[in-house]
Amino acid sequence: MDSLIAANTKFCFDLFQEISKDDSCQNIFFCPLSLSAALGMVRLGARSDSAHQIDEVLHFNELSQNDSQEPDPCLKSTKEVLAEGSAEGQKGKTEAPDQQAKSSNGENQLLSCYFGKLLSKLDRAKMYYTLSMANRLYGEQDFPIRPEYVDGVIEFYHTTIESVDFRKDTENSRQKINFWVESQCQGKIKELFGKDTISNATVLVLVNAVYFKAKWEKSFDCENTVDAPFSLNENERKSVKMMKQKGQFRIGFIEELQAQILEMRYNTGKVSMFIVLPPCSQDNVMGLQELEKHITYEKIVAWSSPENMSEEAVSVSFPQFTMENTYDLNSTLQDMGITDIFDETKADLTGISPSPKLYLSKVIHKTFVEVDEMGTQAAAASGVVGTERSRPSWKEFNADHPFLFFIKHNETQTILFYGRVCSP
Repeated sequence: MDSLIAANTKFCFDLFQEISKDDSCQNIFFCPLSLSAALGMVRLGARSDSAHQIDEVLHFNELSQNDSQEPDPCLKSTKEVLAEGSAEGQKGKTEAPDQQAKSSNGENQLLSCYFGKLLSKLDRAKMYYTLSMANRLYGEQDFPIRPEYVDGVIEFYHTTIESVDFRKDTENSRQKINFWVESQCQGKIKELFGKDTISNATVLVLVNAVYFKAKWEKSFDCENTVDAPFSLNENERKSVKMMKQKGQFRIGFIEELQAQILEMRYNTGKVSMFIVLPPCSQDNVMGLQELEKHITYEKIVAWSSPENMSEEAVSVSFPQFTMENTYDLNSTLQDMGITDIFDETKADLTGISPSPKLYLSKVIHKTFVEVDEMGTQAAAASGVVGTERSRPSWKEFNADHPFLFFIKHNETQTILFYGRVCSP
């Protein structure tokens, strides 16, 4: 499962680079895990080049079958599929395509099984925070869906595929999808599909919406929130609500970029927000771009490791912000290399439906995040008093200029969300 988490994180940074390439000053917020899982659902039914392209772009082809020393039920089932393919392949050369199919099925089984284990772990921890991932495929009812595909999606991805009448009842289908998403996401994500985004030519839609809410382990006192300037760029500032507190936080310094990294835990410490803050300069946009160019999976692991971060007395200034983002990912994913599944003449989704005409019409990703003072007031008050007496000298962490942040599930090291704040 560790290699799946590494693959998801690499995809996270690749996707961020693609989304941000046309505008270096826009706020960005997305959920790489949810997108990886949603595209994993498609991969479960993709075949030939359609499957290979997903594997390449999402780094699924880098999954290791030696993740753990412990016996792994995912590996056992995969080896059975591969062994069966090998036995059939030995019957003669004419069986080679079947053998390749068995091998591909084994890899697909491993991917889905790892996703099932990861999503189950996250589900068990959700009593400590709200994490609603609304993933579902909606298919035109004229296309028959393979029962084994439905079973796999339910077992591993904790969702299903639903038939709707895009052709004859387009508007009702759109409203049905939007209502389901809104109910899954605490009412915070409305109108996922606007008018004219779904037509009577639509055949398969991948719905992917995420809502997250959690309380800080150390809350900010509302009385300490002040209006303060936030530097947007070299010449422009805006007034924001800046939250302030002093306490013990894990903080680190990234020598190569002269940047700071701070961990702010959510309640119980199961999930944390990490903020990567470039140095304050005359042109803060350039500092942020320099930071973004250097970020990789390996570096994020190193920067947020215990070797680089230590518990210190920190004076934190952090802006309130709310972000709601919608991404139509068809062209983004095609630019990254996933092309065939969007092309009616090339898509091979015969693992989903026996119909050769099935292709993916839309991939929409919508997210909502709200950051404010909410948290456990008592924990913050006692922490501040105790540390002020013992450590009068505070490290400063002042997020008054553009920064990157990510929200991570600490047990699995999974990045749940990744974002950029240019203008709170």
